[in-house]
Amino acid sequence: MAIATLTFGAVLAGVALWAIPATAKTRSAPAGTSRPAATMTAPTFPTFVHLPADQPAHPNTPIEWWYVVGHLNARGHRFGYQVTILNIGGAPQALIAITDKTTGKYYTQSQRYSPDQTSFSTTELDVRTPHATLSGPMDAMRLHATLPVGEIDLILSARGPAMYNNGTGLIPFLDGTSYYYSLPSLATQGTLKVNNRTYPVTGESWLDRQWGSWKQDTLQKWTWMALQLSNGDRVNLWDLLATDGEFPYATVLRPDGTHEVVAVKPLAGTTSDFWTSPSSGKRYGTRWTVNIPALDVSLTVVARPQGQELQASGGLYEGAATVTGRYRGKPVSGLAYAEQYGNWR
Repeated sequence: MAIATLTFGAVLAGVALWAIPATAKTRSAPAGTSRPAATMTAPTFPTFVHLPADQPAHPNTPIEWWYVVGHLNARGHRFGYQVTILNIGGAPQALIAITDKTTGKYYTQSQRYSPDQTSFSTTELDVRTPHATLSGPMDAMRLHATLPVGEIDLILSARGPAMYNNGTGLIPFLDGTSYYYSLPSLATQGTLKVNNRTYPVTGESWLDRQWGSWKQDTLQKWTWMALQLSNGDRVNLWDLLATDGEFPYATVLRPDGTHEVVAVKPLAGTTSDFWTSPSSGKRYGTRWTVNIPALDVSLTVVARPQGQELQASGGLYEGAATVTGRYRGKPVSGLAYAEQYGNWR
């Protein structure tokens, strides 16, 4: 989730569709296994990500991050949260946010650190900054973060298969490459502290993990979404606009581990309910219609409350959202996080 000094999460899943068939299919190994990340069916692709080996930091990698979002319930009180830990060019950073869906309040903090304030293990998942840490095995990761309004303290347990974005876990991107996988079904429990009140919470989270090397001077703006659907499918969707064109696509993961990589209709024409940030002056969409013709999909994604902008490098939208619509011709609902970078005027 980051561009140079700015995090931008999973959206860097971005890959031009010329690199992949419109409906490529793969099958992945269960999350947490030490087997190769994917056993390819048809067509055959190489696998470039392996779990759990690729959870720790990668030495001499110029860009990498761990991005976690989730939806939590506390006896009827509903929250969203986002924690991103980055190490970009040796400049560590943590981005933290809590969305109170029940009251409509949004709280955020972004902080940069000197390298001597942080640690990034290369042998196990253990990344630490003064305000956010993530550590532990895939079935019991500990996420802890603090911000002025409160504290996030959660255990994340991977359930079901991992997602290997683009079907391979390796993506050509902005004159470089990005390794990229997701754990899109993390059973979540712990506590959330907001304004001196502590809530026991349960729910589901999504972890994105990226590392690699690329250039960003051709990037204009993007929309990215993590969709957790009621039918069990998980969808990592993005629509990237760069100087060389627009690249909308999605990686779909089914409960049996099967992947599909599919074309998505560009989102700009179906983006609505705009909100202009009083802090950055940027304008973001907060309602989208997602159309995936190959899967007979038409979804409405709505971010509420509207004002979910991280105060990082001039503004980055990270919105807890809901999903309704039709998927393979059947009614479906779900939860999502929608990320936007750039000014959507």
